[in-house]
Amino acid sequence: MRRFGLILVGLGAFLLVTAALVKFYAYPKLAVAPKNQDSITVLSGPGATIFDTSSLKEIQTDLTTKVRTIGDVDEANDHGDNVVVWYSKSSTKSSDGIVRSRSTDKVAFDATSGEAVNCCGEYVENEEGDPQEVKHKGLLVKFPFNTQKQTYDWWDDNINQVVPIKFVDTETIEGLNLYKFEQTIEPTETGTIDLPLSLLGEEGDATVTAQRLYSNVRTLWVEPNTGVIIKRMEQQNNTIAYNGEDKITTTKVDIGYDDATVKANADKYGPLGSGLKLAHTTLPLLFGILGLLALIGGAFLTRRQGGQDA
Repeated sequence: MRRFGLILVGLGAFLLVTAALVKFYAYPKLAVAPKNQDSITVLSGPGATIFDTSSLKEIQTDLTTKVRTIGDVDEANDHGDNVVVWYSKSSTKSSDGIVRSRSTDKVAFDATSGEAVNCCGEYVENEEGDPQEVKHKGLLVKFPFNTQKQTYDWWDDNINQVVPIKFVDTETIEGLNLYKFEQTIEPTETGTIDLPLSLLGEEGDATVTAQRLYSNVRTLWVEPNTGVIIKRMEQQNNTIAYNGEDKITTTKVDIGYDDATVKANADKYGPLGSGLKLAHTTLPLLFGILGLLALIGGAFLTRRQGGQDA
């Protein structure tokens, strides 16, 4: 019996060490964003209102945005410190096939927390060939691993600043239990533009300075173990205002990941999230409990046998 007790003590110690290794060694190695990211997401915005620059009129159309995200492995390795560097190239087309906008965003962020890191020549390029240096802040493309039900700072590249994004609910989408976050950006001036009064619906031929305004309600559904956005929806409203009144709607659209993108995200990151949960919580807890029980049982049997021998 004493021998069996010693075996249990050894097994208990092994399980406790394994629990610690899984949680504090294996999990941190797994919970990192990939340096070699290569993905395509598609956003669909049916029934949008945009300002057509060729006809100088507001028109209704469907918008489709395709975003290609590529990681720069060499630059991430050169910088080190758990930083990854991603490029996102975005193109938006209307239903007539005309490209309405293009942009490129270069970001660097901590591979575990998702927080912006100011390095590596980060920039935003809204006009081809004219990249603008920018110092990103907050969360940029994903939430931290082991996302919590709290408020985070999320970067908006239309206004180049962070705005709080709040946890509001949990929802099940494609069989996954997701955290729903919502961010509201009130109408904010993003620049000015000189236009003739006639284009603004005013009398006269003079050219005046009008304001470009942007507002948005952004909703993100996040797989909490990975911090990956599975579903995204934005209610964007961009206008040109003069004398405090909206005169032209440049873009008004409810746009979000299409069904194929949502399903692809769920299929890829659902299993990954389950594996991370095992490494972060389930296995360490299970091994820890079994290890303690084995230690207690082994110690009891060892002491009991020792007492009997005496």
